[in-house]
Amino acid sequence: MIKRIALALLCCLLLVPLAAAQDNDNPTVVIIRFGPYISDPIMESGLLDTLQVYEWINAEERALLNAGQDIQGEKINIFWSAANFDLPSVNILVEDALDRGADILVTSGAPVTQIAISITQDQDEPTPVLFQGVNHSIEFGISDASCLKPAHVTGSEYTPPYAEVFEVFLLQNPALQRIGTIYTATDAGGIFGAAQIQAIGESKGIAVESAAIAGFSDLRAATQSLASKGVEAIVLPIDFTVGSGLPVVVSAAKEEQIPIFYPVPGTVMLGVTVGVGFFDYYAQGIDTGLVLNARFRDGLEFDTLAVNSLTGASVGVNIDVANEMEMSVPQELQDMADITVREGTMLLSQAVLQRQMEMLGANEAIIQGTLALGDDMDWSLLLQPGAGGEADPMVAQLFQMLIEARRSPENQAADAALLEVRHCSDELIAEQQAALDAGE
Repeated sequence: MIKRIALALLCCLLLVPLAAAQDNDNPTVVIIRFGPYISDPIMESGLLDTLQVYEWINAEERALLNAGQDIQGEKINIFWSAANFDLPSVNILVEDALDRGADILVTSGAPVTQIAISITQDQDEPTPVLFQGVNHSIEFGISDASCLKPAHVTGSEYTPPYAEVFEVFLLQNPALQRIGTIYTATDAGGIFGAAQIQAIGESKGIAVESAAIAGFSDLRAATQSLASKGVEAIVLPIDFTVGSGLPVVVSAAKEEQIPIFYPVPGTVMLGVTVGVGFFDYYAQGIDTGLVLNARFRDGLEFDTLAVNSLTGASVGVNIDVANEMEMSVPQELQDMADITVREGTMLLSQAVLQRQMEMLGANEAIIQGTLALGDDMDWSLLLQPGAGGEADPMVAQLFQMLIEARRSPENQAADAALLEVRHCSDELIAEQQAALDAGE
């Protein structure tokens, strides 16, 4: 009863801003998170930066969006929505957005994307779904190949490189003999990842203990069960329930002095000992923003735009957690870390900072000049919406410079090229369908 009342109240809260969007002719975007996850603000920063570059939002509207407020802007309406890891809420949020005329749904996370596709595909004219924050869209049934997907759906994905991830984890302890893993029995990504961890571990002569869970409430018991089996580390797959409950797993593992390895580098901020994997969430946000711009400016159709598969791996290390466990971190691992947590502070490598500024449109002179400032600036603010705002005036000033730089004809031509290479020609679609039919 309490949950039904809460969901009804949620609908009421959403009703006013979405209904108000009907008062103007601007395109309306509803951004629906499954989380919040640690990656969401970074993706949203890239999305909002791109909309500001292409002048869909102005500085005043951006400030409101940075604060999590909805806007009915001069050129576009943007509304936030979050399920807080509750699947029934996702259905309500999607239905509510559609009932009030959302022109496009931006979905963050596979659960939201799956539900949005399921609901919209029954419409006479399906509302476009643009997804981000999805790992391995094929495993989740969102696509069959980059160009084989529902015609009204596109987005960006990443696939965790478990084999590469494992090699970095082994740097921490090359003598590992027994590890554990936890996955949700109904999560396609978790099942896939756990199977990868099992196969890779066994190929290296490492015993792998698996714990399947039904939901969030099972996480602590699953962690304790693995500890009782003598695992020396817990290697987790990307799994939405495990991800949302990561602090629970970390807490239980700390009690047993067991390090946690996770294929998302930024999770070292949550107490993971070593994180390895995709970290360019900002690039996903840029991708989403470019697609929205092309859709509203040029009428881009999603049926001919391939799913964008992003790659790349970064390393995160939490020195504080390692010290608590009296566990040394090899210098080789520390040297390759892009993200380091030390004395409660997140430190970013110059490689990450340079990549971030390149995506923001900085030329070589700006990059080298700003990197020379070193610790005089809180560079982690570049990963946050609004690039620091008033928290660090120097970062905020740099951010404004880079927004202007990205408006150059050269950078906008490069943006257009990113979408052009994703065109799904009839030949490419036929080629992918033939490969699918052949079981490749």
